[in-house]
Amino acid sequence: MNNILITGVSGNVGSAVLKYLEKHNTKVHIGVRSISKYKDVKESTIVRELDFENPNTYKSALEDMDKIFIVRPPQITDVEGVFSPFVEACKQAGIKHIVFLSLIGIEKNTIPPHHKIEKVIVASTIPYTFIRPSFFMQNLIEPHGEDIKEMNQIIIPAAKAKTNFIDTDDIGEIIGRVLLSDEHMNKAYDITGCEVVDYYQVATMMSEVLGRTIVYTKPSLLKFYLHMTKKHSKAKVFVMIFLYISTRLGMAKKYSKEAELLLGRKPNTMREFIENNKNIWM
Repeated sequence: MNNILITGVSGNVGSAVLKYLEKHNTKVHIGVRSISKYKDVKESTIVRELDFENPNTYKSALEDMDKIFIVRPPQITDVEGVFSPFVEACKQAGIKHIVFLSLIGIEKNTIPPHHKIEKVIVASTIPYTFIRPSFFMQNLIEPHGEDIKEMNQIIIPAAKAKTNFIDTDDIGEIIGRVLLSDEHMNKAYDITGCEVVDYYQVATMMSEVLGRTIVYTKPSLLKFYLHMTKKHSKAKVFVMIFLYISTRLGMAKKYSKEAELLLGRKPNTMREFIENNKNIWM
C-alpha cells in the first residue's frame, strides 16, 4: 500500500480528497501548518507538519511517503523561491507520484503561478498527474455565499458569459481515484461538469430551490472590485477579476468528458449542488 500525503485539507478540494480516501479505508497522511488544529482527525489519518514557506518542515513531512497531492496556498506566488525547493525535496525523498491541483487552460495561460509550477514538476522527472478543473460550484459558497444569503444577490462580473461548473466533491473523488492508481502517470486532465450555464440561470435555480428571489446583478469590474475589497484582500480580488475576465472571453465554458470517464458517472449538476447545500444560503 502506498503512503499518501495530502496538502490543502483546510480547503474545498483537499478536504474532499481526504474524505474520499478515509471512506475507502486508506491510511493517509496530511501535511498542515499547525498540527494542533487537527486533533480530531480519524485514527487512520496521520498529521504531519508541513509549511511550504519553511524548508525545515520538508524532510519530516515527506519521509516514507510514496505519493503526494499538492494544492498551492493562495498567498504563495513565489514559484522559484518556494515550489522549486519543495519539488526538489520531493525528489530527494523518493516521491513516486505528484498529483497537482492546477487550472483549466493553464497550458496556454502563463500568468497564474500554476503554469510555472507545472513546468517545475515536469522538469523534476517525478511522475505527475495534473488535475485542471473548471470553476468550482463552491465559489457560490465562498467567496460569494454571504452576498447570496444576506442580500439575495449573485455579485459576479461575468456579464452574460456561460460557465461549466464542477463540484469540488467530484474533484476530490477524481483525485482520490488517481492517487489510488498507477494508471494516470504523466497525464493532465481537464475536469469539467456536463452542463454550461450563465449566472442568470444559476440565480433562477437558486430562487426555485431556496424559495425566494435571487438576482444576478451583473456588476461592472469596478463595482465588483469596490464591493469585494470591503471583505477580501486586494490581491485575492485581483485574482478573481482575472478569472472573471477569462469567463467573459468564453474560456470558462469548455466541456471535457474526462471527469465523467474518471468518475464512471456524470458529475453533479448545478441544481443538485444547490439542493445539497441549500441550508448554507438559508
